[in-house]
Amino acid sequence: MGPAFLLALAAAALVLLTSGREAFRGAVAEGPGITLDESFNVETGVYLIRSLREFGLAALHPDSVREIWGAAAYNPDHPPLGRLALGLAHDANVDRESSGIRDSAARPASAIAFALTVWLVAWCGGRWYGRTAGIVGGASVLLMPRQFGHAHLASLETFIGLAYAAAVLAIAETWSVDAEVASRAGGRRPLPGWGNVLGGGALIGLALLTKIQAVFLGPAVAVWALARFGMRGLPRLAACGGMALAVFFAGWPWLWLDPAAHLHEYFARTTERQTLYCFYWGERWADLDVPWHYPWVQFAVVVPLGLQLLGLVGLGTGEDGRSARRDPRLALVLLAVVIPLIVFSLPGIRVYDGERLFAVSFPLWGIVIGRGGARAMAWLRARLSAPAAISIATAFVAAQGWGLARLHPCQLSYYNLAVGGLQGAAGLGFETSYWADSLTESLQRRIVEAVPRGSRIDVAPVLHPIYLDHLLSQSPLLQAAELRLEPYDDKVPGGSRLVLLFHRRADPWESLDPPPEGTEVLARLERAGVPLATLLRLPEGERPAEFP
Repeated sequence: MGPAFLLALAAAALVLLTSGREAFRGAVAEGPGITLDESFNVETGVYLIRSLREFGLAALHPDSVREIWGAAAYNPDHPPLGRLALGLAHDANVDRESSGIRDSAARPASAIAFALTVWLVAWCGGRWYGRTAGIVGGASVLLMPRQFGHAHLASLETFIGLAYAAAVLAIAETWSVDAEVASRAGGRRPLPGWGNVLGGGALIGLALLTKIQAVFLGPAVAVWALARFGMRGLPRLAACGGMALAVFFAGWPWLWLDPAAHLHEYFARTTERQTLYCFYWGERWADLDVPWHYPWVQFAVVVPLGLQLLGLVGLGTGEDGRSARRDPRLALVLLAVVIPLIVFSLPGIRVYDGERLFAVSFPLWGIVIGRGGARAMAWLRARLSAPAAISIATAFVAAQGWGLARLHPCQLSYYNLAVGGLQGAAGLGFETSYWADSLTESLQRRIVEAVPRGSRIDVAPVLHPIYLDHLLSQSPLLQAAELRLEPYDDKVPGGSRLVLLFHRRADPWESLDPPPEGTEVLARLERAGVPLATLLRLPEGERPAEFP
């Protein structure tokens, strides 16, 4: 068993053991609270898995395709591949007799995808730059708190991170080796073989079947291939793109029902949607108006600072004497890292939810971090004994996991030491909690203990009409206490004095920020001294009608 396998095993074990017993029976620590997007992903995934199981091979018949993929129960807002994985995990994790859907039961699928991502980065980093680079690169992905946090959720971010990295690393590997040999021999760079071209296209197609961020692969591969092979590479680029589109179309039967209309509906959905808000540098921004530097700052401050320093070292001349600019594989990796950041810097592009929309950049950044780790280790070994160098390097990398452990299970609130951690980021005006993952089981238990049975609790903010019903359906604790959840609205009389607030600063209520004088804090979840979710009891007369 090599280091890549061991790191992947560690990643899977750490995520599963810290995911809560609703997700994994052997868990020893609670996981994050249920987030809104999980409900859409899991319900659709379970619907597809159960439909395909029921229809069997008949699912390919045109009438069956229409019945399954054209039904009102099917939600086509995202492609099906990641959701199918979530549906499989869900049904493998619940009793066959169970008819209900538990979002947490699907979460192990993300843990497995995360472990595969760690393995892929460690394996490729080791193959390209040596054993140390592989170990440090894989460990860096494992120790990125927000990547680790997403791996606990039944969302698509971890799946697209895996698919995106797999496509980039496979193309970088298979389209570069022959060119390196020819370059050393002084000959003309040969074009990649057709098998490698079509294989790369198939991987891009699978990424497209996972989430829309896969569209960044096209520009990255095209720019890289044209820079390397010139106009001679155009036929192969066309073949690669054709294969990607063929896999995308073949793998999503919903598109078959009305190709032109459904393609337009899918791609237009990213621009034709309600306005979401983003909190950045102390200001509330509409998603279309966020400053251009937002993705670059987020990229810089949500990865542990020590890992970022190794990434900068990784941009220098490697052990083989080649600079990053002259390493074709690293060039494609860097393009795939920066193109999402560039796109989300452009005017008119919607951006919100912290790093989530460009999270595909982070696993590939692990390759660069690993390269930097190998350079740093070589520097240490030139000055110290091997045991001393290994001890220092191991301690340095392990120390990068401090924030991950300290914030659990709210790693999506992580910021690095460049901004003073979560506490410093809150003071600078960064978002502290964007996805309600802070509504954890332990907080729910404290809520149940703090309020009378059957109480009504108003919740703020509520970002989607179905969220409260879904949150209640996923919480045995709240159901057992017969609690009622309603949206908080200070303009509507008859609200409850009990208010559950999750601290998404992009969507505040002025009447709760700060709460009125005399408000009691009945329960709170905080990390690094920063509140992430709070149950308040407003003072008498503040909500004039019913209580509890």
